[in-house]
Amino acid sequence: MLDHHTIEKYELGWLVVALVLIAMLFAGVLASMISETVPGFFGTKAQYIDPAKLSQTPFATPGLKTGPDGALDAYIVATAFQFQPNVLRVPAGRPVTLHMVSTDVIHGLLLGQGNVNVELIPGQVAVITKVFDHPGSYTSECNEYCGTGHQTMSFKLIVEAAK
Repeated sequence: MLDHHTIEKYELGWLVVALVLIAMLFAGVLASMISETVPGFFGTKAQYIDPAKLSQTPFATPGLKTGPDGALDAYIVATAFQFQPNVLRVPAGRPVTLHMVSTDVIHGLLLGQGNVNVELIPGQVAVITKVFDHPGSYTSECNEYCGTGHQTMSFKLIVEAAK
């Protein structure tokens, strides 16, 4: 007759394996929340804007801007099958901080040169600083299916030789 008040050694082994996996899952989720992979936890530093109030932000006039200290900031808006601006000119060899946001649905932007691949979530500002070393023209399309006009959504980065 089976004794239901004892744990067989195989049951104990599988119980330990299950508990270790649960502990690893919990640690992974906790690490993700702390490292801001999942935004919105622990006073995240991620930037958010209300897409309805875009006119009150630097995204109101998308494009490349030079700060008083000479820093280059590019503001890019992804919305309804277009990037604004759809052509961005940046100088080669200088750091450019790309500020990108989506106003409607999830879009994606992949810039072949510079190893930039960004998922643009509505209202969440994605910020990346890159130095584009080689002059040239680089075309990219939205790489997240965003609707019936998705295939027409393109972006061109023109890296100009330093003057």
